[in-house]
Amino acid sequence: MVDNTAFIGLTDLNRAESPNKSRVPDITEDLPWTVTFQNTEVVKAGGAFSWADIKRGLGHLCSLTAWRGRVPFTYWLPRYNLQDFRGDAIAGLTVGMTVVPQALAYAAIAELPLDMGLNSAFMGCFVYALFGTAKDLTLGPTAILSLLTAGAYPRDVDEEEKVKYAILLCFYTGCIQLAVGALNLGFFVKFLSKPVISGFTSASAFVIMYGQIKTLVGLKFGSSADSVVQQTVGYAKHIREISGWDTLLGIVSLCLLLVMKRMRLPKIPQFGIQRTVWKVMREAVKTIGVLRSGIVIIISTTLGYYAVFGTTPEGQSRIQLTGKVEAGIPPFRFPQLSWDNKTMGETLSAIGPKLPFLVLVACLESIAVAKSFATQFQYKIIPNQELIALGVANIFNSFFRGFPITGSFTRSALNAQSGVRTQLGCVWTGAFVLMAMTVLSQAFKYVPKSSLSAVIIAAVLILFEFKIFTDLWRVNKMELLPLLVTIVVSFVTSVDYGILVGVGVSFLVLLYPIARPRIIAECHQTTYESPIHVDSTITARKRTTTITVTPQGAIYFPSAEFLKDFFQNTILEQRIAAANDEHKDKALDHEEEVIFDGLHLTASDYTSLHALRAIVRSCLKADRPIRFVNTPREILMVVLPRELRGNLAVLEDNLKSTPAVSEGAELETTGIYRPRRPTIRRIPTNITEFGEDEFVRTLRTDGLTSPG
Repeated sequence: MVDNTAFIGLTDLNRAESPNKSRVPDITEDLPWTVTFQNTEVVKAGGAFSWADIKRGLGHLCSLTAWRGRVPFTYWLPRYNLQDFRGDAIAGLTVGMTVVPQALAYAAIAELPLDMGLNSAFMGCFVYALFGTAKDLTLGPTAILSLLTAGAYPRDVDEEEKVKYAILLCFYTGCIQLAVGALNLGFFVKFLSKPVISGFTSASAFVIMYGQIKTLVGLKFGSSADSVVQQTVGYAKHIREISGWDTLLGIVSLCLLLVMKRMRLPKIPQFGIQRTVWKVMREAVKTIGVLRSGIVIIISTTLGYYAVFGTTPEGQSRIQLTGKVEAGIPPFRFPQLSWDNKTMGETLSAIGPKLPFLVLVACLESIAVAKSFATQFQYKIIPNQELIALGVANIFNSFFRGFPITGSFTRSALNAQSGVRTQLGCVWTGAFVLMAMTVLSQAFKYVPKSSLSAVIIAAVLILFEFKIFTDLWRVNKMELLPLLVTIVVSFVTSVDYGILVGVGVSFLVLLYPIARPRIIAECHQTTYESPIHVDSTITARKRTTTITVTPQGAIYFPSAEFLKDFFQNTILEQRIAAANDEHKDKALDHEEEVIFDGLHLTASDYTSLHALRAIVRSCLKADRPIRFVNTPREILMVVLPRELRGNLAVLEDNLKSTPAVSEGAELETTGIYRPRRPTIRRIPTNITEFGEDEFVRTLRTDGLTSPG
């Protein structure tokens, strides 16, 4: 056997004895790399809207891939296997056992018969399995959308008309969502900032929870859409009417829900129990926590049944029950667009002002939930296709006597935790709801209202976001303004006005920097002394004052007046006047100049350039020479007076014979400003209207990049 260590040592010794011998690299050394190929690619994204975007969008809309994307099940269904079937069945049935009690509760929030909650819980599942792109998302009634539905009814309408308006809301909402998705207009949800969404969600959760307390304690007043102020007044008026039995059952139900949600067993077996038995116990406790809503409803329904037939001889219950629930599957029926003496236009105008809020919130909830789970489990969704699926689901939902639905975060999270594999898990959920509607509908009339309120309160607790307050306080305190405004307006008026005002304030916060862009003005003063004659001791003095104005970004029309006022008040009057007052000397010659540096002027519009043209004329009238540097020709052609625009062509011709000036040489020559480009070409000019002046700009040549 050869000793590798000895061999390496002998090799090193031979190298030392023979210096002229070529050195063989050791196997442990890092060999030098030789560059054989270099390539640089530039990818441009974003920018102003153009015809190319329209052409690209139409091409994508009409492509074969886009049309196949309208039916996403054609991608995953051919690869469906037995493991997918097992995972989808378990997850779908688990979600189904959760959605039934929640659907009953959310129908109560929407002030509709409880069977409409079940109607809204099954059709969306079947439709989404065909058109949806997120495997974890489940559609159905949600707390926030139910609250908005309750607030969309006209005043002083009975329950029958509320049902008709709710179905109509569902139909129109679906039509708008389908149109938005088909036209690829889903980008509008990006204009809602996170603080506004968080404020709206938290405010809605509080309004829902605060409104359900009255049902929890057995009170009857107002509606679900009442503001916090109105509900507080109602509590003060009806506080003596609190029912002890309803309060007891509601509090016990709420405590059970919160306890079962927190129940966990550690992974390591305790109390000497075998690992296999402990694992079964751990899974059982986990299942109880998952199905907590159904368990509480089953227990409270049993108590409600005996409260009617087992305790009072008169057959009257001391606990408020939901009452009769329509049994069976509702018939397929097109929504009524008009009824009685109301035309289609009148019914649409009655709910029209509330439709945008329903569409916006439904789209926002569904896309946000889908994106959240797509990021978590690393798969891709198509937002516009999600809107199409949501729109079709709402349209078909209205055919089966349902109210508006959207994606549910809590049920989607349960779906993901239960191991769903494909969108077919929604079919199992819908099938379970249909079974419950057919078999268990007679038992639903014994469900206590206080227990349903407890289910709602426990469900909306997850919607509160407290951490965002501390995050915004550390990062950007100004963003707390739309968050707080959304919450306050939602409490005082309603949640739909809250999100409307919140979006308005958010846009003001967004547009304020555009209306008042950041501008840096550097004032540079230099005093020169020179003897009058060679042998004279008398010196002449001269001072140059140069103000370099540099906008730190694009300038658009909201900032036009601000830009003019800045030049007039700060540059042409205050700064130079203050500098002259500090050194009053009649024997001192002054030379004043303004430099406009367009280095960061990446974009602009005609209104702002028109304001810049007015600034140039103001400098002319004030006898202040102005010089432009790093400014594109397109801007100069608009900004300069008409009599000077022809000089630009002459200047460009002279540029070919003018050598490039390096950064150091430019600084040494002028002593006034430092170009921020590695190479900049200077164009000499002599424009009498501006005094001894020059225009220096960066041209889009092969060696230079465009400004900004």
